Amino acid sequence: MLTTCRVPVSAASLAETPIVVIPVDHWSDVTRQGIEFAARLSSEVIALHVDATEHSEPLESDWEHYVERPFREAGKEVPTLAVLPSPYRFIIVPIVQFVLDLSKKNPGPSIIVVIPELVEDKWYEYFLHNQRGRLLEWVLLSRGNERIFTVSAPWYAGTRKS
Repeated sequence: MLTTCRVPVSAASLAETPIVVIPVDHWSDVTRQGIEFAARLSSEVIALHVDATEHSEPLESDWEHYVERPFREAGKEVPTLAVLPSPYRFIIVPIVQFVLDLSKKNPGPSIIVVIPELVEDKWYEYFLHNQRGRLLEWVLLSRGNERIFTVSAPWYAGTRKS
């Protein structure tokens, strides 16, 4: 049952800029749009790459070219790229642990996790591409707290019929 809130919006919470976290697998159109969206939400953006193979150099070189340089040229705060090791090829667990630790270390601001997702033309293709994102959202909602939010950043593949 929902109850009516009788507490006004906190001035302190309005002054806090949220921290935005975005998982990044590799450089793609989906990643680009997700980072652009994350940068609109906050000046403090952390891109997380979970490296199960210990070979994140291609992403790091792409990061310099496709993210750092354009952000600097635009006079914007450059998003941070954090590479998380995952020796057992887990993807969701390191991201969730990072977000929970970030929440503990920063008790004031909200944390927004932007989950980039590919939207295909055909409904059945949804099940092929977006399960990791849905699982990440579910785990964050079940293990997180009232300051952790998830937001989907859809990228539409192909042409869509209206």
